[in-house]
Amino acid sequence: MGPAELERDLAQGKLKPVYLFYGQDAFLKERYLARLTDLVQEGFRDFNLQHFSAEEIPPAQVIEQAKTMPFIAPPRVIVLKGVDRYSAEELRPFQDYLQDPNESTCLVLTAEKPDLRLKLFKNVREAGWDVVFEPPKGRDLLSWIKTALAERGQEMTEAAARELVERIGPDLMELDGELEKISLYALEKKRIGVDEVKAAARLTHKASVFKLGDAVGRQDLGSALAELADLLLSEHHLPVLVMLVRHFRLLLKAKLLLSSGRGRSQAEAAAALKVPPFAARQYLDQADRLSPAEIKKGLARLLKANLTLISSPAPARLVMENLVLDLASLRPNRRSGS
Repeated sequence: MGPAELERDLAQGKLKPVYLFYGQDAFLKERYLARLTDLVQEGFRDFNLQHFSAEEIPPAQVIEQAKTMPFIAPPRVIVLKGVDRYSAEELRPFQDYLQDPNESTCLVLTAEKPDLRLKLFKNVREAGWDVVFEPPKGRDLLSWIKTALAERGQEMTEAAARELVERIGPDLMELDGELEKISLYALEKKRIGVDEVKAAARLTHKASVFKLGDAVGRQDLGSALAELADLLLSEHHLPVLVMLVRHFRLLLKAKLLLSSGRGRSQAEAAAALKVPPFAARQYLDQADRLSPAEIKKGLARLLKANLTLISSPAPARLVMENLVLDLASLRPNRRSGS
């Protein structure tokens, strides 16, 4: 199951006796652990809430605690982190417990990369007691942002959610922190737009470079030079150069996808380019404006700039400005911003 099914369990107050939490998204995992532990009444938490680490406790002691009835008011919640650190032999007591679990206790097992071939994990999954936490992508990520802000009593436009992702990236913990800042900044507003995001949310280095790459890809010389100037106020030139190389390599891949007909599907392009769907659309649009020869010319110009930075006494800023001037003018007839 996913977080949506766990959300239903929480809303209905019908917890499974055992949950296995795993997946790459640590933020969501911790958030739902907190939601589960909050179900234990505050006055009884010393008795009905326990946290263990697999590195510090043998499985038999965890099972003993899981079999203990809650004190006065259920539920009793036991969290065991790192269950995948146990060997297959050490996991056997948990397998036995699954046959007759204590229905008044919720035993939450967390893992980073469980071996799903092992019997315990197989049986948990067959019972529907596993919860996979994977980072939301594409429209799911935008929906998560809007939902997270709605929990703070405000709405966010889709354009604003996209702007936030472009600035911060897909990391939920960072996004949640920025949403808190935006919410406080625009406390009197019920609907948050792009202007509020630009005013309150920081611009990460990666996002700044992406905006530079986007301007270059659109052949918007004025915006590209402005983005470069902003970046070089606080960033070293080498990471900027590396990200521009990556941008043009992705443009070349996107061009090949378009040539093969695979670029019609945004989801397929996103998987091939290994970027979020909205970014895949931008790469496809930019690649469509340039010929394969022009993209390769851009890559050659990037290589030349790298050699110049290594071997020439010319100021790095001047080299980067000339580079961006060339990259954003691969089509001489294309005017700035057109």
